[in-house]
Amino acid sequence: MDRIILIAQQIAKEGKTPNTAMLKARLPKNVPLPTIIQGLKLWQDNPNKEINTPTEPALIANEKVEMGSFDKLIAATIDTKIETLIAPLKDEIQQLKADLKALNTELKTLKERK
Repeated sequence: MDRIILIAQQIAKEGKTPNTAMLKARLPKNVPLPTIIQGLKLWQDNPNKEINTPTEPALIANEKVEMGSFDKLIAATIDTKIETLIAPLKDEIQQLKADLKALNTELKTLKERK
């Protein structure tokens, strides 16, 4: 619960209002939604609650690795989604270029006949 409250406090410091989606995005995947909701409610009841943060370098380093990996996963997922969405547009552009080339050739032919 403390970790959820800490993350909610971080989000609030960023000027945003913490919600379950924001918390879920910053937590490991194995944290169940009811736990996130409960942690959010605890934060809402006492947003300034003092939480002892881990000071051991191993714990801090491990958390940074988790977030770094999560960020990379998100970036890769976004890149894949974008590529999937723009693939038909790329195909359409290629088709339009081919059509334009054919029209230009036809126009050139018509001009030569005059």
